[in-house]
Amino acid sequence: MKTTAATSSALVLIILSACIITAYAQVPWPVRSRAASAPRARLPQAGQTDPNAKAPEISPILQKLLKVNTQTRPDAPQALPSSRTSRAGTMSLRTADFYLRDGKLVFGKLISEDKNKVTIEQIDGSIIIVATYSKRDIDPRTLQTKNISASKYYQDLAEYFAGRTWDFKDDPDDFIQAIRCYERAKLLITGTSQLDAERIRQIDKTIAQLQADRDVWTTQVQSRAKLKQLEFQAEFQTRFKELEDKIDTSTRKIDESVAQLNKILAEIQENQMNLEQNLPLLEQDLRRRLDILGEQVEINRRRMGPYNTYGPRRPYGYYGPRY
Repeated sequence: MKTTAATSSALVLIILSACIITAYAQVPWPVRSRAASAPRARLPQAGQTDPNAKAPEISPILQKLLKVNTQTRPDAPQALPSSRTSRAGTMSLRTADFYLRDGKLVFGKLISEDKNKVTIEQIDGSIIIVATYSKRDIDPRTLQTKNISASKYYQDLAEYFAGRTWDFKDDPDDFIQAIRCYERAKLLITGTSQLDAERIRQIDKTIAQLQADRDVWTTQVQSRAKLKQLEFQAEFQTRFKELEDKIDTSTRKIDESVAQLNKILAEIQENQMNLEQNLPLLEQDLRRRLDILGEQVEINRRRMGPYNTYGPRRPYGYYGPRY
């Protein structure tokens, strides 16, 4: 009886071991550990026709065994990343535009703003400057700020500078600024979508075109300078003759002016000599007239005196104020 019992126990252990090995073989490798707070739904296995069918239950002993094997195996494969790449956040910046009280429009990238002043990065011809404006000079009703994409802002700047080329006025600076802004706009495109890749390819194509245009511009400027030099050499004799004629005409005018000035000076000197010669005679005549005038004044004073016996005679019958 003891032998039969021992044999039965051995058979039970063998069957139990076979069941464990069979269940272990059916579980896919590796088995991920489940989160206690948020269990993840299992994907249906091959051969299952019902998508809502429950996964087979595994005994606690087998779960523990599988967990230990997964943690201890050094060659356990890691979880593969998702094939979908998330788009990085787009960098943005703030712009501002406003009118000054004198009617001038100001716009550009907003550097800083407080209750007293506004600092703006703005365009001044072919350069970019940073200017600070007092709030007292700004019409507060026109001040507007908004957020835009940084790459779009620098792409617009690049298009502005590219549009200023070929006017033969600050063209080297315009080419450099346009290429620099396009490069910065390309670096600020942080997405990985097909549209972003197409934008980067388009910017690279535009930069290459600008560089080619700059090379052509350099060649044409050199040719233009040579043509101007040849034109100057061809017209050198004619221009030199014209310059000589202008100099001769100016010299004649100067000589005429000098002669006229000398004539005026001679007349002034003659008048001065006449004045110096006639001055004593004028002085004598003036003294004589003053003496005559003094004598007349003295005679009139004597006649008007109270004891003047030679004064005018009173009419007959006049006895004065006392009678």
